[in-house]
Amino acid sequence: MKTKVNFSLTQLEYVMAVHKIGHFAKAAEACAVTQPTLSMQIQKLEEDLGVIIFDRSKKPILLTDMGKKLISQMQTVLFEARKIESLIQQGEKGAKKGSLTIAIIPTIAPYLLPRLLPVCAEAFPELELNIKEMQTEMILEALNKDELDVGVLATPTQIPQMFEYPLYYEPFYVLCDKNHEYAQAKKVKYSNLRMDDIWLLEEGHCLRNQVLDICTVKKNRGAEERKYKFESGSLETLKNLVDLYGGYTLLPQMATQTIGGRSQVVQFERPIPAREIGLVCRREHYKSELVDALGEAILQCIPEELRKIRSKDLDVLPIA
Repeated sequence: MKTKVNFSLTQLEYVMAVHKIGHFAKAAEACAVTQPTLSMQIQKLEEDLGVIIFDRSKKPILLTDMGKKLISQMQTVLFEARKIESLIQQGEKGAKKGSLTIAIIPTIAPYLLPRLLPVCAEAFPELELNIKEMQTEMILEALNKDELDVGVLATPTQIPQMFEYPLYYEPFYVLCDKNHEYAQAKKVKYSNLRMDDIWLLEEGHCLRNQVLDICTVKKNRGAEERKYKFESGSLETLKNLVDLYGGYTLLPQMATQTIGGRSQVVQFERPIPAREIGLVCRREHYKSELVDALGEAILQCIPEELRKIRSKDLDVLPIA
């Protein structure tokens, strides 16, 4: 192998694109270049390094053994290079410029974003926000691949390579038909919840696991006595099902702001089940100032009562 080589960041970007997508033509499209250009630059990099990075006989394209050794270091080089770009974009101290790619879990996004976006637009007019809605597992995977800057999700994740910034606690409430037995009580003890008429989110949502923890059942157990079963990817769908067909579901507080006419929100007795909401990003993230600013904006826009809640009155649930 040559002891001294020259390579460009662009070449490393092309390698990372092929690694993630597994296809030269699609990677070229993602990089907004022609396939011959991308292939030529990767081939030139391989020649300069004296190694083969990709096994082109495989479908999808796979890394060679040497490629596997190099790919994490290439990712680190690109990560460090973006630190320089971010420092330049920040300019003067206190300025919030550049871009931030954010992912928010589906049980937070519909209720947080309408509050958050106006705050960010006013406070950080020069900051470009790229926002995605993703489930927790996908967010953590994308963060690890440096495809996201920060995730807004239920914490703690307890993943060593991630930095977590807890923001607030969000209590759960029972949403039920006004004629339901839970509606007749002023408060519900969550150890008394039944599974025979609950509406649940589908598998993959961390909130589903938390709800099942509240109901003190194994997470593969469903609504056993109801003749029809339905699992939704949306809290809004669950709210509509309760309003139309009865039964009950559990909602985080910010999802209880708009409720149908036949439904009623019921509080829990103490200790109140709740989830912790926080920011998650890679440790030593090069956009840490922007991530901090996002956290401050979220705290500014959430309901005041959530900012005042302390964990001593809650039973904070794990996310899995």
